[in-house]
Amino acid sequence: MKILAISDIHGKKSENLINYLKNEDISLVLIAGDITDFSITEFEPLSFVKPFIDELVEECDVDVFAIPGNCDPAGICNVIKESGPDERPAFCLHDQLISYENVVIMGYGGSNPTPFNTPGEIDDDKIYLHVYELLAEYDYIGNDAVPRVTILLTHAPPYDTKADTIENGTHVGSQGVKKPIHEFQPDINICGHVHEACSIDKVGKTTIANPGMLEDNHAILIEVDEDAKFNVEIVDL
Repeated sequence: MKILAISDIHGKKSENLINYLKNEDISLVLIAGDITDFSITEFEPLSFVKPFIDELVEECDVDVFAIPGNCDPAGICNVIKESGPDERPAFCLHDQLISYENVVIMGYGGSNPTPFNTPGEIDDDKIYLHVYELLAEYDYIGNDAVPRVTILLTHAPPYDTKADTIENGTHVGSQGVKKPIHEFQPDINICGHVHEACSIDKVGKTTIANPGMLEDNHAILIEVDEDAKFNVEIVDL
């Protein structure tokens, strides 16, 4: 199975993404937040979401799971859930856990506070509490007899990693994401938020992958085999 992860779309469609999905055997697209842009004034930001997701599902034959980012306005989860055809709706994974074939995906959107006063900023202690509870829930109910790959989908990258490094070298990520990763060691953390930090890194045994901003034409490809062995790589769109 192939999963493609993208992030930070900011209200801009990508023909490169559509062409990639049409030419590759992708089952699932994960969107790590900032589908819209709160600074857009010429149209209602949420009006972008449904047509964008509809095109992915209907034209590219993929499932779509998404979380909000710090730039996404309130109500975006409702729009995500209303996207896609009735028989194949998109799923808002914010503060949710879902099984998909032999993968378990947990999601938490928004980001730790920024200097920009964006609508989806969350206190880092609250991020920690919710991410901890998601990972603890799977740790409690997980069945070791059935091999599964665990993916934590967050908008905020974990602090002090390649994924949270801005252009001047400063780390701006979330301790609330990093601490529970240390504690539970999910297989993969897909994140976004820091546009210039397209990268793959490690926190303990957890692979940390940030696809960067979609406009830069990068994504993260996750390949999972029947034995729940996986590979994570950056791909060009």
